[in-house]
Amino acid sequence: MPFPSLLMTTAPFNSPQVAGVDPIAAAIARHQQGLAAVPQAAAFHAWLAQHRGSWSGLMPGLQQARTGYVDLRSADSPVARASATMDRAGAVAAYAALQQQAGFAIGVGDWMEQRCVYQSDNYRSSRLDGVMRDCHLGLDLFAPAGTALTLPLAAEVVVAEVRDERLDYGGMLVLRHDPGQGDDRSAFYSIWGHLSHRTARRWRPGDAIAAGTQFAKLGDFDENGWWLPHLHLQLCLLALPDFSEAPGVGELAFAPVWRDIFPDPTPLLFTAPLGKD
Repeated sequence: MPFPSLLMTTAPFNSPQVAGVDPIAAAIARHQQGLAAVPQAAAFHAWLAQHRGSWSGLMPGLQQARTGYVDLRSADSPVARASATMDRAGAVAAYAALQQQAGFAIGVGDWMEQRCVYQSDNYRSSRLDGVMRDCHLGLDLFAPAGTALTLPLAAEVVVAEVRDERLDYGGMLVLRHDPGQGDDRSAFYSIWGHLSHRTARRWRPGDAIAAGTQFAKLGDFDENGWWLPHLHLQLCLLALPDFSEAPGVGELAFAPVWRDIFPDPTPLLFTAPLGKD
């Protein structure tokens, strides 16, 4: 099956319409031409390999806690069914039962998995006609509302906002990290979703946050988009013109491009592969 063409633009890759306005469309066009979707992806993965586990202090007890897989792929999963229908009590009960059965402290939702919970019109693709966005582009860590997060790498705030709609992010931050100390080629971004509203209102674009700062707390249902309390952590290698509109879920057809634009955060948090029960 050929890689799908974009409906949103017919401009060539190097035109201002693509390269200047929509870097994601430019990355898709590069892939279609047989080029690397994100030229700096290889350098980032080399950096990532040298910093495995360096973000393991993000959440209290993450280094030692037993983790368990939270299935949001299958409609047969009680957690997925309750989450898709915004059934708060059902989601809480299903997650508690899963924790008890599997014996884990922190639940994990996988990067790049195709999920059944994205059914609302919010998830209709603007790039491919008649397609839903259902490929999860971040990593989820399930923990109680109010859990504090400690920033593992110094950053500058790019976006701090409340997206107060059902099945959205709720409190959200986007941070820019500069491990190359001024070399834009090594800079990358992190997207933090489902935070408390107070977290989002604490920061302003341009604020500098030092590594080791307790910078955020997880939100509860009524302020995190009506999801089980969890962190959505997503990395991004592109400087998007509007990070508040960065997709947290993408079209499965573009999976090779998403892997380059939004690399897997898992190696930063865990040094060993995560198993699934």
